[in-house]
Amino acid sequence: MEEVDISTETPQRFTFLAHPVTLVVFGFVLAYAEAILLMLAGKNVVDAIWPHAVRSLEWTMAMRSSSLLTASLLVMPATLTFLWRQHVSRSEPRPWMERVLVVGLGFILGLLSIHFVMDIAYLRGAFLLLPTLLGWWLGCVLVAIGGLPSLREPGDDKVRFGRLSHIAGVFFAAWLVMPGVPALVGMAPSPPDAPVMGYGSTPGPYDTVRFASPYTMPASVVEVQGNLEDDVAFSVHLTLPELPADTPLTSIPLAVLLHGFGYPDVNAYDAWITHLSAKGMAVAFIQYPSDLRPDGHDSVGETGPNGQSDFLQHTYRNTAIRAALDHLADLALGEARDARVDEVLGEVVIDPSTLWTGGHSLGAAYTFLVLDEVLQRGWAQHGLVVALEAPAHRPSQSELQPNLSGLPNQTLVQISVAQDDMSVGVCPGAFHQQQFNHIESERNQLIEVKTDKYGFPRLVASHYMPTDPARDRLADWGFYRRLDAQADYVVALSRNDTFTADFAFNYLTDETMLTTMGTWSDGTPVLPLRLYHDGLNTAQRFATCE
Repeated sequence: MEEVDISTETPQRFTFLAHPVTLVVFGFVLAYAEAILLMLAGKNVVDAIWPHAVRSLEWTMAMRSSSLLTASLLVMPATLTFLWRQHVSRSEPRPWMERVLVVGLGFILGLLSIHFVMDIAYLRGAFLLLPTLLGWWLGCVLVAIGGLPSLREPGDDKVRFGRLSHIAGVFFAAWLVMPGVPALVGMAPSPPDAPVMGYGSTPGPYDTVRFASPYTMPASVVEVQGNLEDDVAFSVHLTLPELPADTPLTSIPLAVLLHGFGYPDVNAYDAWITHLSAKGMAVAFIQYPSDLRPDGHDSVGETGPNGQSDFLQHTYRNTAIRAALDHLADLALGEARDARVDEVLGEVVIDPSTLWTGGHSLGAAYTFLVLDEVLQRGWAQHGLVVALEAPAHRPSQSELQPNLSGLPNQTLVQISVAQDDMSVGVCPGAFHQQQFNHIESERNQLIEVKTDKYGFPRLVASHYMPTDPARDRLADWGFYRRLDAQADYVVALSRNDTFTADFAFNYLTDETMLTTMGTWSDGTPVLPLRLYHDGLNTAQRFATCE
C-alpha cells in the first residue's frame, strides 16, 4: 500500500494556504463591519444586524422573482473562476489577486456565519436561495484559489494539510448548494398565488392619502429618552380613504395601529394600513418611543408569568401613547380638526364609536393600553375589532392593567401567533386571550399560523410576517385575508350594513373559511391555520406556557 504523507510544509508555488490566515480573518471581520460600526454608534445587537437582515430578504425576494438575476449571480462567478484558472495554468499567478481572493473567502465565510446565526434566531429556514448562492460563491472562490479538489499539488507527491482543507471547503460549499437545486431547476412545488379577488386581494375600493402630524412628547418621557431615536419625529400618521364627491356617507370608522419595538417606520406597515383604510376607514398609526432609559432600567425588567413583563419603560410608553391619542382626538375627531382632514373627507366625520385597534409585537401588547384609554373616552361603543399580531408580553404593573368591562357586544378579538416566532414565542398570545374570556367564545380567537416548508419558496411563519419587508404568500393568505375581513366588518358595522357585516363575521368565524390556506402547485394543501377558542386551557400546544 502506498504510504501517504500528510505534510503541512508549503511548497514554493502558490497553494491554498499560501496566504496568511490573517487575510481570511480580515475578510471575515469585514462582513461584520456595518454591524460593528452601528454598535459603536450605540445600537444594540438586534438593531445593528437588522439592515443586513433586510438586505438579505430583499436579495432573496429579488432572486425568487427573477430567474435572469439568479442565473447571472451563478454564471458570472463561475465564468470568472474558469478564466482565472486558465490564466494560472499559463503563467505565474499574481500575488495581489491571490490575496484578494483569500480576503473574499473570509468575507463569504463571514456572511455565512451571519446567515446561520440569523437562521437559528429568526429565519428558521425561510431563506433557501441565499445560502445556496453563498455556497456557490464559496465554491467558486475555493476553486479559483486552489483549483479543482485534489489531495496533491501538481508535481508534488505529498498529501498536504492545505489540500485537505481545500477539499473540505469545497464539500461544505456543495452541502450549502444542494438544498437549493430543486428550487433553481424549477422542480419544487410553488405556493398558491396571492388572492386576486375577495379578501386578501388588491386593497380597495378606495384610494388612500396619508399625512403625519407630530405630537408633543410629555416632559416625563423626554427626560428618559435615549439618543437612538433622535431622527424620529414622533407623530400620528393619519391615512384616509378618498371618498367619491357624491358619497352618501356621513361618517367613517377609526383604526388605531401600533408598531413593534424599535420599529416606528410607517413604511414597514404600509400594506397593513392601506388594506384597512382602503375599505373606508381612517387609520391612525401611532409612533411611540422605544429607547427609554429611566433610572434603574438596567436592573429591572424581565418577562414573567401570564404573558406579562415588568419593564420600567412600560409606564413611560403608556404616557406617550395616551398623549398621542389626545393629539389624535384634536387632529381628526373634534370640530376644529386639521384642515388636511377636511380637504380629504369634506363634511364626512371620523366616528370612533366603531373602532379597529391592534398592533404588532410590542405594539400588540400595548393595544391593551389603547383599549383602556379609548373605552374611558366612550369610543368603540357600537363595534370593535381587536387584532393582536405576534404579541409580546404586556405590562404587569397594576396601574397599567386595562378595564375591559365596557367592551361592546359587537366585539371580535383575533390574536395571531406564528409557529416559528423566535422573538416573543406563542405563549404571550395565549395568555392575552384570557383577558377576553368574558365575551362569546366564537368572538375570542387565538390563531396559529403554521410553517410549511413543503415547496419553494418555503412558507415560514416568523415574527415579522405582518410587516412589508417580510410579506410573502404566507402573509397574503394567513394575514391579509383576515385583515380585509376585519376591515369589512368594522366598516359595515359603522354603516349599519348588516348584510356585509354578517358576511365578514361568518368569514372570520367559520373555521373552514378562516383556516384554509390554498394549495401548493402540485395540489397539496398548504398547512391550515389552527384556531383555538381557549388555547391556554384546552390545547397541548400551549401546555408549557407559564
